[in-house]
Amino acid sequence: MEPLALQDLGPWLSSWGEGLWRATWQGALATLAVWALVKALPRLPASVKAGLWWAVALKCVLALGWPRPVPLPLLAAEPARSLPAVSPEPLPRAPVVLPQRVLGRTPEDVTPVRQAPPPAGGGWEVVLGWGALLLFAGWASGVAWQLVGHVRSWRLIRGMRERARPLAHPELEEELEFLATEAGLRRAPKLLVSSEVASPLATGLLSPVVVLPVKAVAGMPVEALRMALAHEVAHLRRGDLWMGWAPAFAETVLFFHPLVRQAAREYALAREEACDAEALRLTGAEPADYGELLIAFGIIRAPGTAAALGASAHLHALHRRLRMLESVDVMSPRPRRWLKGALCLLGVVGLVPFQVVAQDAPPAPAAKAATPAVPATPAPEANPPAARKAPPVPPVPPVPPHVGRVPPMPPVPPMPPHAGRVPPLPPLPPMPMEDDGDSYVLVTDGSVTMSGTTGDLHLARTFKQKGKDLLYVRQGGKGFLIRDTKTLEQIRALMKDPQAMGSAQGELGKKQGELGKKQGELGMKQGELGVKQAQLGMKHAELAQKHALLSMEHSRLESIRDEAERTRLEAEMEKKEEQLEKEESGLAKEQEALSRQQEALGAQQEALGEEQEKLGEEQEKLGRQHEKQMREVHTKVRTVIDGALKQGLGEPLPS
Repeated sequence: MEPLALQDLGPWLSSWGEGLWRATWQGALATLAVWALVKALPRLPASVKAGLWWAVALKCVLALGWPRPVPLPLLAAEPARSLPAVSPEPLPRAPVVLPQRVLGRTPEDVTPVRQAPPPAGGGWEVVLGWGALLLFAGWASGVAWQLVGHVRSWRLIRGMRERARPLAHPELEEELEFLATEAGLRRAPKLLVSSEVASPLATGLLSPVVVLPVKAVAGMPVEALRMALAHEVAHLRRGDLWMGWAPAFAETVLFFHPLVRQAAREYALAREEACDAEALRLTGAEPADYGELLIAFGIIRAPGTAAALGASAHLHALHRRLRMLESVDVMSPRPRRWLKGALCLLGVVGLVPFQVVAQDAPPAPAAKAATPAVPATPAPEANPPAARKAPPVPPVPPVPPHVGRVPPMPPVPPMPPHAGRVPPLPPLPPMPMEDDGDSYVLVTDGSVTMSGTTGDLHLARTFKQKGKDLLYVRQGGKGFLIRDTKTLEQIRALMKDPQAMGSAQGELGKKQGELGKKQGELGMKQGELGVKQAQLGMKHAELAQKHALLSMEHSRLESIRDEAERTRLEAEMEKKEEQLEKEESGLAKEQEALSRQQEALGAQQEALGEEQEKLGEEQEKLGRQHEKQMREVHTKVRTVIDGALKQGLGEPLPS
């Protein structure tokens, strides 16, 4: 009975396994493709990025449940096998002989021969069937666990909404009506207030509402709450409460797939960035003010279902959203129509699930009919008269030993060890860091002084306002903003001496650069002389070849029996040898002159190299002094910062 039950479940398990495998690898392929596109085009609007990641999630869902994927012939086709040729002649008829025991009986009397039933499934089929069943059970358990989490979150959101009370605030209600009209909503959502949420929240599929925290309503100005309402209205205008189900469903059914989970997180974060940009457009607020609002709420969402998922509360998400505010274009936040159309077309094509199949095999060649026998032609004669005796090929005379031998070119004198080499400028010593990772960034309108990471620099620039200096401090894992004028003046005063020493190092660097330029010019001259020496070497090779030809002519003179002719040829060859010797002597003098010039240039290069070394030693000495000075200044700066924080002059940021 067990093999029979597995046999009944076989087709269904096979279909499920194929769909799950198709969703797994096609989802991974789509995730990597969108990731590469987003990395290649970092200036893509956040709304476009959110749409791309949403399409990846929908691709996973369709690939899993699509009944008939589109065949995509990418595999190589199997070569078709041709049938052997069949003779058109009819087969001879042979008499059919029946056994005697069958003769004289009717067909009913003859007992039919029963074919043996096919053997039942082997042991391997049973093992594979049970393995597939266990895999399905594990997958179903994981999906059930994910669904339990979504149901629990949905119940929390529903209970919170039922316990929330309407907010009686005429000014905020008027602002919400105005923002909903500006965003193009048919009706404004209801405004509720609750003590169970830490940040504003939009929820409700059929009757959406916006829930504000009690502490925010009591302690924040109306302008800040207006920006928060604009963000939630942007969620409703984009339809995020409905569209969020696709990534949630993909993450549920493919809970084991790390790339699908990453795609869902990227969609949630890009969705929040798109709503941030839309909120700036609706309110006309400054990015710095909106960034302070994000830090005030800490982008921490209450737990919600797929229809109310927020961005990650991790600090990395805060950094990304704040970094987006640096480059957001409030005047034209929506992408162009052609970009939307191209991405929509690409999405429609990419969403269709496909299945890689083999290409169609080419038709087999037609079998050739048997042709009548052709009389055999007589074999050709084994040794025809024309091929019996071939004239022998005359041997190639050996090349004389001197032909083609080129005398070695005189070597180019080596360049001195310092020629053309510009010692690199010593890098400015890095600002010392404490062991606990504390850092600070002083941002002014014209310069930046920092001891920290690029992430600290991005945060500091986000909160920098025009005409106002800012000091960002990270101490003990917490961030602070210091805008106190007296504290900033003390730090700028401490930085004057290191800046002066840095200027001195810059002047030394300029001198080293000028010396390097001169060394480069000398190197170019040495290269030109090297080219001339190579040309002289080629001429030496030509003369050597002429000498080789004369040697061959000398060997031919022995075969001339006419004494007068031999004497005349010897005289001509002597004249040619004298001429070649004169040319070689002239080339040797030119080569010697070039070598002297090379030596002179090498001496100049060596002198410049020694001067360059002296400047390098001086630069290294200044570098050590600068490093020591910076350590002392860093200690003093830390003392000033500690004093400012003790006085309560630092504005804390969420950790």
